[in-house]
Amino acid sequence: RRQLCSGRLLLRIRLACDEVASLKEPPPLFCLVPRVSYLPFLFNEVYEHFKSCLPPRMGQSYEIWFDCNAVALKWHFPLGVLCDVLIGSEVPTPLDITVHFRGCASKEVLPFSGMGDLQRTLMSSFRQAVFLEQGSAAPFMRLPKRLQTQLWDAISDSNLEAHGEVLRELLCPSLSKCRSLAVRLHFFGPPHCTLLQRAPAVNEDGDATSLGSFLASAVPLVMADSETLTEGVEVLTQGVRIPMDTPLYWLLVPAADL
Repeated sequence: RRQLCSGRLLLRIRLACDEVASLKEPPPLFCLVPRVSYLPFLFNEVYEHFKSCLPPRMGQSYEIWFDCNAVALKWHFPLGVLCDVLIGSEVPTPLDITVHFRGCASKEVLPFSGMGDLQRTLMSSFRQAVFLEQGSAAPFMRLPKRLQTQLWDAISDSNLEAHGEVLRELLCPSLSKCRSLAVRLHFFGPPHCTLLQRAPAVNEDGDATSLGSFLASAVPLVMADSETLTEGVEVLTQGVRIPMDTPLYWLLVPAADL
């Protein structure tokens, strides 16, 4: 889990050229960030770096958002997932992204009014996953307040150990008790699309469902057969190419929130 989720990205963040209000373009901001982190955790640092170069808003708040190669970035997905979708496995160092402080014209990016939006979105995703896996969201709803707080703090700090402690309370105790696995697939066309899909933990023969057989059933166009991807298709989890014979339940354990 640590090897899969502890990767980092070196970002070089530049202010959009049409929003520079100073005589000189401000220097870029370099950030080394965890792949499992989210864009809103960068907002304050980015604002402090560029605020002296921004045009005045006359009492109105700035609406911060980012793009990479002119594609608006969705703030409610981990940075590593966004990188996998938009860049692929060959990630440049540093990775250039652009920050904007005017309203985003893209309808694909959800409005953001504060960190509470990110917290609610992520907790809703956990509830969905628990419901798909166990047929009820009750295990999540019964989670003690202490563990709910620990989960959010672990996400905020990219603390894998604390995050794993809470996940163990939510995961099915065994495959036999798991109704299905919750899998979110990300596609880049463009645009960046997602599919939340229920996947069987085991097949009709009682064997663990492999990633290849799941993809062949859920999105057959990406598979030449149950073991081979269509030419040009790449399947990544946090920058790692995943073999098609990988059991889905194995991915659930180290990558349950990815």
